[in-house]
Amino acid sequence: MPEPARGSLLIVAVSGRALARAAADAGYVALVADFFADVDTQTLAHRALKVPGDMARGFQWESLEPVLEALCAEAPSPPPGLIYGSGFEDRPALLDAVAARWTLLGNEAATVSEINDPGRFFAALTRMAIPHPDTRLEPPPDPEGWVAKRPGGAGGSHIAPARDRPAASNAYFQRLVPGRSISALFAGDGTQAAVLGFSEQWGAPAPGRPWRYGGAAQPARLGAEAAERMGEIVARVTTEFRLKGLNSADFLLDGDTPLLLEINPRPGATLDIFANPALPLMDIYVNAALHNRLPAQRPAFESAAASMIVFAPEPLTIPAAMTWPDGAADLPKPAEQIDKERPICTLLARAESGDEARNLVQMRARELLAALNVAENPSYTDRFSAHNGLVDERRVRD
Repeated sequence: MPEPARGSLLIVAVSGRALARAAADAGYVALVADFFADVDTQTLAHRALKVPGDMARGFQWESLEPVLEALCAEAPSPPPGLIYGSGFEDRPALLDAVAARWTLLGNEAATVSEINDPGRFFAALTRMAIPHPDTRLEPPPDPEGWVAKRPGGAGGSHIAPARDRPAASNAYFQRLVPGRSISALFAGDGTQAAVLGFSEQWGAPAPGRPWRYGGAAQPARLGAEAAERMGEIVARVTTEFRLKGLNSADFLLDGDTPLLLEINPRPGATLDIFANPALPLMDIYVNAALHNRLPAQRPAFESAAASMIVFAPEPLTIPAAMTWPDGAADLPKPAEQIDKERPICTLLARAESGDEARNLVQMRARELLAALNVAENPSYTDRFSAHNGLVDERRVRD
């Protein structure tokens, strides 16, 4: 791969591979800190370092700061700032510590804190008359038909039936409502927004985690009225919360009526399926976050696309001579052990329609599990779970 000449970008996320891919596509030098340092992340990045610790404990300043300093020491040019993905939703104080040392390209800690505070966020939606599911901070008197969600949670694994969550736990409560799970990827410059595209998601339910995120396909099947309504909501929340960089908005769509579930104030799981060589996502990101410039028009994508996380139905070890299928990413190392229900990799497929791309990526998942000699759990690739409407856009490793 030729050496990019557009400068360096410092990237930190639970899994930084998708951001590294976006940076490389736009001609930047990627310097990545994450919890995996997967094989393909190391290939895409100028340097990729694994942060000590794990997802259960999350990022800690004492282990993260030395890794970021080491990456900067190896940068061919001084990074203009730091781009963060998942892993900071519930720790704005850590973002403040990072911002004291490096310029954040994206939303400030105060914005992240406000977005992920259900009391403030849903009060703002009510004031702006933006439709959303009934939400409360205290357990409902009758928990049937309600779910409990952890503020700042990611990947859908934090969502549980309200009846299963202790009253004293750190949770807010949301009524289950019907609808398809739709996400809007958009760029913000702090005052205005540009919607880049819509995707539809599906779940990968697991024991104790019925709303775990599984995958997404674009374009979502939408009518013009629904797309217009969601675009209007995105524009209003961007202005209200001063959103910058790449963000996503998660909706439940019943007919043409969207209900806003949440805003993810950072790049999320759908970067791969919205990759566009003619207008690279990282260019859009940097222009919006650093220069307050939005694209003049929505990108035109050459094909539909779908991505999917493949989870291990049982403990397994990656073969030393593993041959990965087309579209495989977030690749573990040879002989790496994968625990039950942990991600094996991400798969990507392109086709003429979103439904065809989804079918193709699910077929590749079945073939991959067969090649690894593990029995497939049909819930990973079949239809949504009974309450799929509240699946989060964010994925486990991103």
